[in-house]
Amino acid sequence: MTKYIHIGFPKNFSTSLQRDYFSKHPEIDHLGIGLGSNLGYFDSTVEKTFEVYLKSCKSYKYTEIESYLVNHFNSLFEQKKSSKAIGVSAEHLSFNFTYDGLGGKEKAERLYSIFGKDTKIIMIIRNQFDLIKSLYRECVRVGFAYDFSDFIKYLYKYQDRNFVYDFRYDYVFDNYAKLFGSENIGMFFFEDYRDESGEITIQNKQVKLFVELNSFLDINTYEMEFGHYNEAIPSDKILAKSQLNKIQYHDLGNHMYEIAEKHRIVKYLEEDLNYFENEEDTYSDVIIKRDLIDKAVSSEVSSAIDYDAEEKWVSYFKRFYEEGNKRLETLIEKSVPRIYFDQKF
Repeated sequence: MTKYIHIGFPKNFSTSLQRDYFSKHPEIDHLGIGLGSNLGYFDSTVEKTFEVYLKSCKSYKYTEIESYLVNHFNSLFEQKKSSKAIGVSAEHLSFNFTYDGLGGKEKAERLYSIFGKDTKIIMIIRNQFDLIKSLYRECVRVGFAYDFSDFIKYLYKYQDRNFVYDFRYDYVFDNYAKLFGSENIGMFFFEDYRDESGEITIQNKQVKLFVELNSFLDINTYEMEFGHYNEAIPSDKILAKSQLNKIQYHDLGNHMYEIAEKHRIVKYLEEDLNYFENEEDTYSDVIIKRDLIDKAVSSEVSSAIDYDAEEKWVSYFKRFYEEGNKRLETLIEKSVPRIYFDQKF
């Protein structure tokens, strides 16, 4: 049996892989996320593990629950020992979408205590500037109320707590290699699996990414579809949505003592804290977000995204990430696509 953890990164096919590969491959026993829905897990303990205990839970509280989680997963591994592959996929393992997330080192150490050394780690990476642009659009979708220039300024200013360092792939690889062994890390480049028109790369009538993941996990290749989920807001409506976010706060616009995507921790609140609330409160942000997206898409405001940002911040990120990408080549002993060394917004 091969155990696997797909740690992301974000905006790199994660939802499609969860729904159409990990959940549907006949030789994979997938524990989540992506079972039956974009947020579906095998059971509530697995859900709480990845939505709370490996995402934001501070160390003292985690200590109280750690042995229970380890025992639960060991039981699942024993029950499913005849499976060819078993594991999980959660992109927030690789980065912090919000400021309340745990550091990458702590997440990896907790994963190691639960899964053990004989586990394969799947990393799908993308050149950082393209990823940051994509995440800007996602952040606006989830409540960010400012333009791209402000976004870059805040990434620089608050890099001690945001995802800037999460995208130093050399650090992430090093971190997981020390725990799980470099031989157990599969590094896949997003750019190898999507053509210039944005379509998924097909090789010999098979989805190229599926074939290479199958090889890494030592399972067979089957004919499988690769769908697209989480439709983005049209780019020319991003400005309209950011302006609406200033009027109605939700998710990333919440105050310090609230959180983004609070609907994802319902099982934890109900089962572990015995805290119940009505659906209107639980899904209030979702309702606001969907309403504002509808308003933005139907608005008369249409404007191309201005990806200009202050040159000193752009230059900093260019140097910072290219330095890491060069070091990554040494760590993985193979070339990184050239676009990682000539990045532009």
